[in-house]
Amino acid sequence: MRLLLLFSFTILLSSAFFTIPANDSGILEILIESEAPIYAGFVVTYKNKSHATWCHLKPNTPQLLIFEKFNLFSGMNQALMNVTIHDNITSNSVVFLPANKPVYDINKLPLPYTGLQMKLKCAEDCYGIFCHQYCFVKNERWRCDENGNPACAQGYCGWNCLKSGSNCPAFANCSRKNGGECYSPLSESSTKCHCPAGYLGDDCGFFHIIESKLDLMTNFSANLTVPNKFSNRADIYQLFEKYGEKPRTSGHQDAQTYQSFGKLAEICVLIWLVATTGYCIIKCCGESKKDEKKNLETSGDEKKKTSEEEKKCILIEMNDM
Repeated sequence: MRLLLLFSFTILLSSAFFTIPANDSGILEILIESEAPIYAGFVVTYKNKSHATWCHLKPNTPQLLIFEKFNLFSGMNQALMNVTIHDNITSNSVVFLPANKPVYDINKLPLPYTGLQMKLKCAEDCYGIFCHQYCFVKNERWRCDENGNPACAQGYCGWNCLKSGSNCPAFANCSRKNGGECYSPLSESSTKCHCPAGYLGDDCGFFHIIESKLDLMTNFSANLTVPNKFSNRADIYQLFEKYGEKPRTSGHQDAQTYQSFGKLAEICVLIWLVATTGYCIIKCCGESKKDEKKNLETSGDEKKKTSEEEKKCILIEMNDM
Protein backbone atom coordinates (compact mmCIF):
# COMPACT_ATOMS: atom_id res chain seq x y z
CA MET A 1 0.00 0.00 0.00
CA ARG A 2 2.84 2.39 0.87
CA LEU A 3 4.59 1.62 -2.40
CA LEU A 4 1.36 2.33 -4.27
CA LEU A 5 0.95 5.69 -2.50
CA LEU A 6 4.56 6.58 -3.16
CA PHE A 7 4.20 5.65 -6.84
CA SER A 8 1.00 7.71 -7.13
CA PHE A 9 2.66 10.69 -5.46
CA THR A 10 5.63 10.46 -7.83
CA ILE A 11 3.33 10.45 -10.85
CA LEU A 12 1.39 13.39 -9.40
CA LEU A 13 4.55 15.37 -8.82
CA SER A 14 5.87 14.64 -12.29
CA SER A 15 2.59 15.88 -13.77
CA ALA A 16 2.97 19.18 -11.91
CA PHE A 17 6.74 19.73 -12.18
CA PHE A 18 9.56 19.02 -14.53
CA THR A 19 12.92 19.74 -12.93
CA ILE A 20 16.17 19.84 -14.86
CA PRO A 21 19.39 21.83 -14.39
CA ALA A 22 19.06 25.24 -16.05
CA ASN A 23 21.89 26.97 -17.95
CA ASP A 24 22.20 30.54 -19.23
CA SER A 25 19.22 31.56 -17.10
CA GLY A 26 20.74 34.55 -15.29
CA ILE A 27 19.52 38.07 -16.17
CA LEU A 28 21.28 41.32 -15.27
CA GLU A 29 19.15 44.47 -15.11
CA ILE A 30 20.75 47.93 -14.92
CA LEU A 31 18.66 50.93 -13.94
CA ILE A 32 20.52 54.16 -14.72
CA GLU A 33 19.74 57.87 -14.73
CA SER A 34 21.71 60.92 -15.93
CA GLU A 35 21.16 64.59 -15.18
CA ALA A 36 22.20 65.55 -18.72
CA PRO A 37 21.57 63.96 -22.12
CA ILE A 38 24.36 61.57 -23.00
CA TYR A 39 25.06 58.76 -25.44
CA ALA A 40 26.56 55.94 -23.40
CA GLY A 41 27.80 52.44 -24.10
CA PHE A 42 27.43 49.51 -21.70
CA VAL A 43 29.61 46.41 -21.79
CA VAL A 44 29.00 43.44 -19.49
CA THR A 45 31.82 40.89 -19.45
CA TYR A 46 31.47 37.51 -17.79
CA LYS A 47 33.41 34.28 -18.39
CA ASN A 48 35.24 35.73 -21.41
CA LYS A 49 31.95 36.67 -23.07
CA SER A 50 30.79 40.24 -23.59
CA HIS A 51 27.31 41.71 -24.01
CA ALA A 52 27.31 45.28 -25.32
CA THR A 53 24.75 47.94 -26.18
CA TRP A 54 24.53 51.70 -26.69
CA CYS A 55 21.66 53.96 -25.68
CA HIS A 56 20.77 57.62 -25.46
CA LEU A 57 20.03 58.67 -21.88
CA LYS A 58 17.49 61.47 -21.58
CA PRO A 59 18.00 63.94 -18.69
CA ASN A 60 16.48 62.87 -15.35
CA THR A 61 14.74 59.87 -16.92
CA PRO A 62 15.60 56.38 -15.62
CA GLN A 63 16.51 53.87 -18.32
CA LEU A 64 16.39 50.10 -17.86
CA LEU A 65 18.92 47.89 -19.65
CA ILE A 66 18.53 44.13 -19.69
CA PHE A 67 21.33 41.64 -20.41
CA GLU A 68 20.30 37.99 -20.68
CA LYS A 69 21.66 34.44 -20.90
CA PHE A 70 24.30 34.35 -18.15
CA ASN A 71 25.32 30.97 -16.74
CA LEU A 72 25.88 31.88 -13.08
CA PHE A 73 26.52 28.32 -11.96
CA SER A 74 30.18 27.37 -12.25
CA GLY A 75 30.84 25.12 -9.26
CA MET A 76 33.61 26.14 -6.89
CA ASN A 77 35.33 28.49 -9.35
CA GLN A 78 33.02 31.47 -9.41
CA ALA A 79 33.85 34.09 -12.03
CA LEU A 80 33.63 37.86 -11.55
CA MET A 81 31.33 40.03 -13.63
CA ASN A 82 32.54 43.36 -15.03
CA VAL A 83 30.16 46.17 -16.00
CA THR A 84 31.73 49.12 -17.85
CA ILE A 85 30.00 52.36 -18.87
CA HIS A 86 31.59 54.37 -21.70
CA ASP A 87 30.82 57.91 -22.85
CA ASN A 88 32.71 60.58 -24.80
CA ILE A 89 35.10 61.35 -21.93
CA THR A 90 35.06 58.72 -19.20
CA SER A 91 35.04 55.00 -18.71
CA ASN A 92 33.59 53.70 -15.43
CA SER A 93 33.75 50.07 -14.30
CA VAL A 94 32.50 47.94 -11.43
CA VAL A 95 33.44 44.32 -10.68
CA PHE A 96 31.40 41.97 -8.48
CA LEU A 97 30.56 38.34 -7.85
CA PRO A 98 27.24 37.58 -9.60
CA ALA A 99 24.44 35.70 -7.82
CA ASN A 100 20.67 35.89 -7.65
CA LYS A 101 20.23 38.51 -4.91
CA PRO A 102 18.07 41.61 -4.31
CA VAL A 103 20.23 44.39 -5.77
CA TYR A 104 23.80 45.55 -6.14
CA ASP A 105 24.06 49.01 -4.64
CA ILE A 106 26.60 51.58 -5.86
CA ASN A 107 28.10 54.06 -3.38
CA LYS A 108 28.79 57.27 -5.36
CA LEU A 109 28.50 58.09 -9.04
CA PRO A 110 30.55 60.30 -11.37
CA LEU A 111 28.61 63.09 -13.03
CA PRO A 112 26.52 63.28 -15.16
CA TYR A 113 25.20 59.97 -13.77
CA THR A 114 23.00 60.45 -10.72
CA GLY A 115 21.34 57.06 -10.28
CA LEU A 116 22.59 53.52 -10.85
CA GLN A 117 21.31 50.22 -9.49
CA MET A 118 21.91 46.68 -10.70
CA LYS A 119 19.84 43.57 -10.07
CA LEU A 120 20.50 39.94 -10.95
CA LYS A 121 17.47 37.71 -11.30
CA CYS A 122 16.55 34.35 -12.76
CA ALA A 123 14.68 33.74 -15.97
CA GLU A 124 11.10 32.50 -15.74
CA ASP A 125 10.74 29.10 -14.03
CA CYS A 126 14.38 29.17 -12.80
CA TYR A 127 15.29 29.36 -9.12
CA GLY A 128 18.21 29.19 -6.71
CA ILE A 129 21.07 31.55 -5.92
CA PHE A 130 22.72 30.62 -9.24
CA CYS A 131 19.43 30.22 -11.18
CA HIS A 132 20.40 26.61 -11.90
CA GLN A 133 17.20 24.92 -10.66
CA TYR A 134 14.32 24.61 -13.12
CA CYS A 135 10.79 24.29 -11.73
CA PHE A 136 7.61 24.49 -13.81
CA VAL A 137 4.09 24.43 -12.36
CA LYS A 138 1.26 23.01 -14.45
CA ASN A 139 -1.76 23.54 -12.19
CA GLU A 140 -3.05 26.03 -9.61
CA ARG A 141 -2.59 23.74 -6.58
CA TRP A 142 1.19 23.73 -6.82
CA ARG A 143 3.91 26.36 -6.71
CA CYS A 144 7.70 26.52 -6.48
CA ASP A 145 9.44 27.90 -3.40
CA GLU A 146 12.43 30.25 -3.56
CA ASN A 147 14.78 27.28 -4.05
CA GLY A 148 12.78 25.68 -6.85
CA ASN A 149 11.31 22.92 -4.70
CA PRO A 150 7.64 21.86 -5.03
CA ALA A 151 5.17 23.28 -2.49
CA CYS A 152 1.42 23.84 -2.16
CA ALA A 153 0.03 27.11 -3.47
CA GLN A 154 -1.85 29.55 -1.26
CA GLY A 155 -5.02 27.93 0.08
CA TYR A 156 -3.90 24.32 -0.54
CA CYS A 157 -2.11 21.92 1.79
CA GLY A 158 -1.29 18.25 2.39
CA TRP A 159 1.34 15.90 1.02
CA ASN A 160 -0.44 15.95 -2.36
CA CYS A 161 -1.84 19.52 -2.16
CA LEU A 162 -5.40 18.22 -2.55
CA LYS A 163 -6.75 19.77 0.65
CA SER A 164 -8.13 23.30 0.65
CA GLY A 165 -10.33 25.75 2.54
CA SER A 166 -11.23 24.67 6.09
CA ASN A 167 -9.07 21.57 5.71
CA CYS A 168 -6.00 23.85 5.81
CA PRO A 169 -6.31 25.65 9.19
CA ALA A 170 -2.67 26.80 9.14
CA PHE A 171 -3.55 29.50 6.58
CA ALA A 172 -5.82 31.19 9.13
CA ASN A 173 -2.77 32.02 11.25
CA CYS A 174 -0.65 33.26 8.34
CA SER A 175 0.01 37.00 8.63
CA ARG A 176 1.74 38.77 5.75
CA LYS A 177 2.69 42.33 4.87
CA ASN A 178 3.88 44.27 1.84
CA GLY A 179 2.24 41.95 -0.64
CA GLY A 180 3.63 38.69 0.77
CA GLU A 181 2.00 35.37 -0.16
CA CYS A 182 1.44 32.38 2.10
CA TYR A 183 2.22 28.88 0.90
CA SER A 184 2.50 25.43 2.45
CA PRO A 185 5.67 23.32 2.18
CA LEU A 186 5.07 19.63 1.52
CA SER A 187 4.77 17.33 4.56
CA GLU A 188 4.50 20.33 6.91
CA SER A 189 1.48 21.54 8.86
CA SER A 190 2.70 25.16 9.00
CA THR A 191 2.87 27.85 6.35
CA LYS A 192 5.58 30.17 5.10
CA CYS A 193 5.55 33.58 3.49
CA HIS A 194 6.88 34.24 0.02
CA CYS A 195 8.04 37.86 0.18
CA PRO A 196 8.28 40.27 -2.75
CA ALA A 197 11.75 41.38 -3.80
CA GLY A 198 13.42 43.54 -1.17
CA TYR A 199 11.44 42.33 1.86
CA LEU A 200 12.40 39.82 4.53
CA GLY A 201 11.02 38.25 7.71
CA ASP A 202 8.38 35.68 8.61
CA ASP A 203 5.65 38.17 7.69
CA CYS A 204 7.62 40.15 5.03
CA GLY A 205 7.66 43.14 7.37
CA PHE A 206 11.30 44.20 6.94
CA PHE A 207 12.90 45.96 4.01
CA HIS A 208 16.32 44.67 3.07
CA ILE A 209 18.88 47.42 3.78
CA ILE A 210 22.06 46.94 1.78
CA GLU A 211 25.11 47.40 3.97
CA SER A 212 27.93 46.52 1.58
CA LYS A 213 28.11 48.77 -1.47
CA LEU A 214 30.14 48.64 -4.66
CA ASP A 215 32.43 51.42 -5.90
CA LEU A 216 32.90 52.53 -9.48
CA MET A 217 36.44 52.74 -10.85
CA THR A 218 36.95 55.57 -13.34
CA ASN A 219 39.73 56.42 -15.79
CA PHE A 220 39.18 60.15 -15.24
CA SER A 221 40.08 60.99 -11.64
CA ALA A 222 38.95 64.61 -11.84
CA ASN A 223 35.31 63.56 -12.17
CA LEU A 224 32.92 64.99 -9.61
CA THR A 225 30.93 62.39 -7.69
CA VAL A 226 27.44 62.59 -6.23
CA PRO A 227 25.44 60.28 -3.91
CA ASN A 228 23.49 57.57 -5.70
CA LYS A 229 19.83 58.68 -5.71
CA PHE A 230 18.67 55.05 -6.01
CA SER A 231 20.60 53.90 -2.94
CA ASN A 232 18.53 51.86 -0.41
CA ARG A 233 15.20 53.12 -1.71
CA ALA A 234 12.17 51.10 -0.64
CA ASP A 235 10.61 51.59 -4.08
CA ILE A 236 13.65 50.57 -6.09
CA TYR A 237 12.07 47.21 -7.00
CA GLN A 238 8.91 48.95 -8.15
CA LEU A 239 11.09 51.17 -10.35
CA PHE A 240 12.63 48.10 -11.96
CA GLU A 241 9.14 46.73 -12.65
CA LYS A 242 7.83 50.10 -13.84
CA TYR A 243 10.55 50.71 -16.40
CA GLY A 244 10.67 47.03 -17.31
CA GLU A 245 7.17 47.39 -18.76
CA LYS A 246 8.31 50.18 -21.09
CA PRO A 247 10.48 49.82 -24.20
CA ARG A 248 14.00 49.21 -22.93
CA THR A 249 17.49 48.63 -24.24
CA SER A 250 18.75 45.09 -24.24
CA GLY A 251 22.10 43.81 -25.44
CA HIS A 252 20.42 40.55 -26.50
CA GLN A 253 17.64 42.35 -28.34
CA ASP A 254 20.15 44.61 -30.10
CA ALA A 255 21.98 41.54 -31.36
CA GLN A 256 18.70 40.16 -32.72
CA THR A 257 18.02 43.52 -34.37
CA TYR A 258 21.43 43.52 -36.05
CA GLN A 259 20.80 39.96 -37.25
CA SER A 260 17.39 41.03 -38.63
CA PHE A 261 19.00 43.97 -40.46
CA GLY A 262 21.63 41.62 -41.82
CA LYS A 263 19.00 39.21 -43.12
CA LEU A 264 17.03 42.11 -44.61
CA ALA A 265 20.19 43.38 -46.32
CA GLU A 266 20.85 39.91 -47.72
CA ILE A 267 17.29 39.72 -49.07
CA CYS A 268 17.61 43.19 -50.63
CA VAL A 269 20.91 42.26 -52.31
CA LEU A 270 19.38 39.02 -53.60
CA ILE A 271 16.37 40.90 -55.03
CA TRP A 272 18.73 43.44 -56.65
CA LEU A 273 20.82 40.66 -58.21
CA VAL A 274 17.72 38.88 -59.55
CA ALA A 275 16.29 42.13 -60.93
CA THR A 276 19.62 43.12 -62.51
CA THR A 277 20.10 39.68 -64.04
CA GLY A 278 16.56 39.69 -65.38
CA TYR A 279 17.00 43.16 -66.86
CA CYS A 280 20.26 42.13 -68.54
CA ILE A 281 18.67 38.98 -69.96
CA ILE A 282 15.66 40.90 -71.29
CA LYS A 283 17.87 43.61 -72.74
CA CYS A 284 20.25 41.16 -74.37
CA CYS A 285 17.39 39.08 -75.79
CA GLY A 286 15.69 42.23 -77.08
CA GLU A 287 18.84 43.45 -78.78
CA SER A 288 19.54 40.03 -80.33
CA LYS A 289 16.01 39.92 -81.72
CA LYS A 290 16.46 43.40 -83.17
CA ASP A 291 19.72 42.31 -84.75
CA GLU A 292 18.08 39.21 -86.20
CA LYS A 293 15.24 41.30 -87.61
CA LYS A 294 17.72 43.80 -89.01
CA ASN A 295 19.77 41.02 -90.54
CA LEU A 296 16.65 39.52 -92.08
CA GLU A 297 15.63 42.88 -93.51
CA THR A 298 19.17 43.47 -94.83
CA SER A 299 19.37 40.03 -96.42
CA GLY A 300 15.95 40.61 -98.00
CA ASP A 301 17.10 43.89 -99.52
CA GLU A 302 20.28 42.26 -100.80
CA LYS A 303 18.31 39.41 -102.38
CA LYS A 304 15.96 41.91 -103.97
CA LYS A 305 18.91 43.93 -105.30
CA THR A 306 20.58 40.76 -106.58
CA SER A 307 17.49 39.65 -108.47
CA GLU A 308 17.14 43.10 -110.09
CA GLU A 309 20.81 43.00 -111.16
CA GLU A 310 20.33 39.52 -112.61
CA LYS A 311 17.34 40.81 -114.63
CA LYS A 312 19.50 43.67 -115.99
CA CYS A 313 22.23 41.23 -116.98
CA ILE A 314 19.71 39.04 -118.84
CA LEU A 315 18.34 42.05 -120.73
CA ILE A 316 21.86 43.12 -121.74
CA GLU A 317 22.67 39.64 -123.04
CA MET A 318 19.43 39.56 -125.07
CA ASN A 319 20.23 42.92 -126.61
CA ASP A 320 23.72 41.75 -127.61
CA MET A 321 22.23 38.85 -129.41
